[in-house]
Amino acid sequence: MTTRAVFLWHMHQPDYRDPETGRPLLPWVRLHATRAYTDMAAMLERFPTARAVVNWAPCLLLQLDDYVSQKSQDHDEALARREASSLTPEERAHILAQSFSVDWDLWVKPVPRYAELLRKRGVELQQLDLLKLQAGFSAQELDDLQVHFALAWMGFSARREESLVLKLLTKGRDYSHEEKISLLDLQRAIACRVVPRWRALRERGQIEITCSPLFHPILPLLVDSDCARRAIPELPLPPRFAYPADAQLQIRRGLDVAERAFGSRPVGMWPSEGSVSPEVIELLSAAGVRWCATDQGILERSERRAGAGSPLSRAPLHLRPWSAGKEGSFRMLFRDRDLSDAIGFRYARASPGEAANDLVGRLATAPDGALVTIALDGENAWEHYAGSGEPFLTAFYERLTTDARVRCVLPSDELATPAPDRIVRLHSGSWIESNYRIWIGHAEDNAGWALLAQARAAIGQAEEAGVLSRAQLDAAIDALLPAEGSDWFWWYGDDFHTDNAAEFDVLFRRHVAAAYRALGRAAPESLGRPIISPRKDAAAALDRLEQPRRLIEPVIDGESRGYFEWAGAGCFTPGRTLGGSMHQGNNGFAALWFGFGSDQLFLRLDPREAPLRAGALRLLFSREVDPNRATAGWARASGSARETRELLFHVVPRGADGPVLDSVGASCGHGCSGAIVELVVQLSPLGLRPQDRFGLLVRALRDEVEFERLPRYGEIALAVAGREFAAAHWQV
Repeated sequence: MTTRAVFLWHMHQPDYRDPETGRPLLPWVRLHATRAYTDMAAMLERFPTARAVVNWAPCLLLQLDDYVSQKSQDHDEALARREASSLTPEERAHILAQSFSVDWDLWVKPVPRYAELLRKRGVELQQLDLLKLQAGFSAQELDDLQVHFALAWMGFSARREESLVLKLLTKGRDYSHEEKISLLDLQRAIACRVVPRWRALRERGQIEITCSPLFHPILPLLVDSDCARRAIPELPLPPRFAYPADAQLQIRRGLDVAERAFGSRPVGMWPSEGSVSPEVIELLSAAGVRWCATDQGILERSERRAGAGSPLSRAPLHLRPWSAGKEGSFRMLFRDRDLSDAIGFRYARASPGEAANDLVGRLATAPDGALVTIALDGENAWEHYAGSGEPFLTAFYERLTTDARVRCVLPSDELATPAPDRIVRLHSGSWIESNYRIWIGHAEDNAGWALLAQARAAIGQAEEAGVLSRAQLDAAIDALLPAEGSDWFWWYGDDFHTDNAAEFDVLFRRHVAAAYRALGRAAPESLGRPIISPRKDAAAALDRLEQPRRLIEPVIDGESRGYFEWAGAGCFTPGRTLGGSMHQGNNGFAALWFGFGSDQLFLRLDPREAPLRAGALRLLFSREVDPNRATAGWARASGSARETRELLFHVVPRGADGPVLDSVGASCGHGCSGAIVELVVQLSPLGLRPQDRFGLLVRALRDEVEFERLPRYGEIALAVAGREFAAAHWQV
C-alpha cells in the first residue's frame, strides 16, 4: 500500500476595498497575482500527474475580478502611474515607506540599484523622517524604486514567460516612465490569466477547487461568540454576538463566488483559519459542502469513536479519514501540523533538495494507507523562499510524482470510501492552539466585536420595526459582512504586528459605519475612535501637543491676522500618515489651536490644503462625574465615571457667522469659516468653571460622515483658565 497525500494550498487576502470609495487600499492582491497565484498554477502545469486542492477566499476572487476588469486601482498603483515629478512630498514619502516591502535578503540586497536606494533611504524605518528624506530623491530614483518593487514581486513564471521582465531586470536602472507603465500594464495582463489557468487545471481533473466563506470570517464566532469559552472557559468576552444566519450567508455566497469563477460549485471547504464547531459542520452540510479540513489539534481534543476493524486503527489519529455531523455523512480531514508548518516556516532556509527529500521521505514512511493532509498558506511562504519557491517546489514535485510510496489524492475522490472512525463531539477551535484566542478575548478584539454587535442589532431592530424595505435591510447586511472577516481581529491584540495596523483599524470601522449609512442612520461617534493602541500607529507617534500659555482674545472671522492674535494658545499638530492609502481624507487639518478668554474657549483649525467649505464640526466635551455639580445637558453612559456633552457647528459661507449649538439647539457660541475655521464657545452655560478639568475632541464631518478627528486617539486634556492662570502666565 501507499501513503495517500492531500495538499491544500490556501489563497487568501482580506477585502482591502474602501466601502466609501471602492478603491483597494493596499496592493497585495495585485502583487500576489504576479507571484504565487501564477507560480503555483505554473508549477502544477509542469507536473501533470501531481494533484492538489486549491482553496480560495472569495473576497480575494472578488478583488482580483475588480482588478482585471479595471474597475479598481489600488493607491500604490495610482501613484506609480503618475509622473514622479508630479507627486506631493507626502506621496513621495509614501513611496519610500512602501516600496521596500519585500524580503530584503532575497529581493533587495542582491540587486545593486535596489540595494543602493535602500541604503540612501535608511533601514530603520521608524527612526526616519521620510518627509525630509524624500526631498533628496530625484524623479529618476523614484521611478527606479517603483520598478524594482514591481519586479521583486514578479514570480518565477513571470520571469521565465515575460520578455519585458527579463529586459528590465537586465537593464537594472534608469528606467523611463514609459517602461514603468508597461510593467504595470503587464501586472494586469498576468492577473487576467490567473483564474483561467486554475480553471483549466480543474477541468482536466488535476486540482480540486474549494473555498472559504465569503469574507473569511471565523464562522463559530458568528454563530455564537460565547462558544470561545468552550476551549478557554476563563476568556473575557464581549457582549454576545450570535447570528447563525450571517454564517450561513457567508458560506452560501462564498460558494456562489467560487462557482462563478471556476465553473463548478465546491464540495469542500477550508473554514477560515480552520475554525470549526459542531454548529458550523451542520451549516456546511446544509449548504451542500461534503467535507472540510482543519488542524489535527481539533481532532485530538474531540470525542471520538473508532470504527470496528478499521485498517488504520493503529495509525495516528489525524492520518485516518473521519466522519462527522449528526448524520455521520460529513467527512473531515485534519492537517498534519508538523509537515504543514515545515513548508510554511522551516524549509525556506534549507537546501531545496534536502527539504524536498525530507518531506517526501516522511510522507513515504507513514503507515500503509494513511491519509496525510498538508494544508497551509499557498502564497505568503514563497516570499521567503529563494526563487519564489521554484527550486523547492520543483524538487518536491519531482520526488513526489516519481516516488511510488506516495500518491496524491483529491478529497472529493475519497468520499465514496466509507470512513469507519466517527467524531462524536467535535471540539470548537481553530488551527492555532485549537481555540479562537487570536480573534476574541483581547480588549481590542472585544471592542471590535462590540461595535459589530451594535451594528448588527441595529439592523435587526430596523427589520422588526418594519420601517425599511427589504432592499435597504439587505444592503445594510451586505455592508456589514466584510466587517465580520477574521483579518481585522487578527491584527487587533498583541499577538501579531503590522506596519498597517492603523489602516486595518480604519478599514474595519469604515465597514461597520457603512452598515449604518445603508440604514439611513448616522454612525455612532464610537466608530470614529481608533480601537488599536496609539503605539501601533506610526503617525500617532508624531503627534505634538502644546498647552495654552496665556489668555487670548482673537477676532472670530475665519482669517489669520498674524502671529500675535493666537500667540500663547495651545496647539495640537497631528502626525502625518505619509500619504498612507487607508488614511485618505485624514490629515485635512494641519493644526488645532485652542485657548481661553475670561469665560470662553477659542478654537481654530488650520486646513492642510484647501479651506473647509462644507460639512460640520462636532465638539465633544467630557469630564468626570461630580455629584455636587449640576449636569444639565451632560450625558452619562451607564456605568461610566465620565459624562459628555456635544456641540455642533455647521460650516457657513466664507465671511458669514454661524452659531455653535448644543443638543437642544441653543446657541453656546459662534464661528466663522474662511481661510481657517475659528470658533468661540461660552463656558459658563456649559457648567464649566475656572480650574474645571475636561477633555476635548473635535470631529470633522462631510455629509454626516466623519473624515477626521483631532486627536485621533483619546482627547486633549484641558483645565479652564482662571485668574490664577493669567497671573502665572503673565508676559510683557
